[in-house]
Amino acid sequence: MRQTSKLLGLAVPLLLILTGAALADTCNEFASFKCGKTSDVARIGGGVSIGQSVGILLNSDTFNVFTTNGKAGSDVIILAAFANGSPQGTLNGIAFKSSVNAYEGGSIGAITSTLQGLHFCGTTCNLSFGYVNLGAALAANGSLSVTASGVPNGTIFYAEVLNSKGQITFITPNSEASVLDVGTSSVPEPGSLALMGTGLVAIGAQIRRKLRA
Repeated sequence: MRQTSKLLGLAVPLLLILTGAALADTCNEFASFKCGKTSDVARIGGGVSIGQSVGILLNSDTFNVFTTNGKAGSDVIILAAFANGSPQGTLNGIAFKSSVNAYEGGSIGAITSTLQGLHFCGTTCNLSFGYVNLGAALAANGSLSVTASGVPNGTIFYAEVLNSKGQITFITPNSEASVLDVGTSSVPEPGSLALMGTGLVAIGAQIRRKLRA
């Protein structure tokens, strides 16, 4: 009985450690960027939540990068997963560089399921990865504004923040990425409403004339 209790006492902590390792978000080293002791506190904001902590940037190509612990960073890198095709577009005027390793460890499954759930790709996603080194510091308790241009819809962004040694220290958890979906709107604009109203009036008049005839 005592032996069984000892085995259980060892097995439970070991199971928790292994489970934590399997669920942990990790940083991938790519290009000249090396991983330091990373923490999952970098966030991308400016959109709306679409469930499972994933954000979507609707009708806007501008977003913010910040840290939930209020810590600063010497430089900010944005990783991007493109649903179909090679990396395209710019962030703050800087073009994406293609890199097969520019993603966070364990995030590919989350990226694929998100893109499939939002119908940006079918049963398979032809993923490609790229990054932009913004060359801008992230102030403590502040945020960095980023403007995307020419980036296709269905692109998932992650943020990584570097320390003064150039090491990646803060990353976005793989379940909290943001998807670019510029031009999608669930609320008609006033101009669209006016045009729709004019069209309905014209259809009503046409029906009235036919009934009188």
